[in-house]
Amino acid sequence: MAMTLRLDDDREKRLRETADSEERSMHAVVVTAIDEYLARHDAQRFGELSDEIMERHTALLDRLAQ
Repeated sequence: MAMTLRLDDDREKRLRETADSEERSMHAVVVTAIDEYLARHDAQRFGELSDEIMERHTALLDRLAQ
């Protein structure tokens, strides 16, 4: 899927500087940033779900631990 990313001047400058310093394309830097964001989001959601499961099934988990 193609998309247009609109950045203000400061963000574009910082992105370009980062890409140049890492000898990568701006596209590659943006894709990496998105991947890292999604991984953090997934990990956070996993933590929230595991907390919910542990709270909901505390008694069962205690019995299984014995």
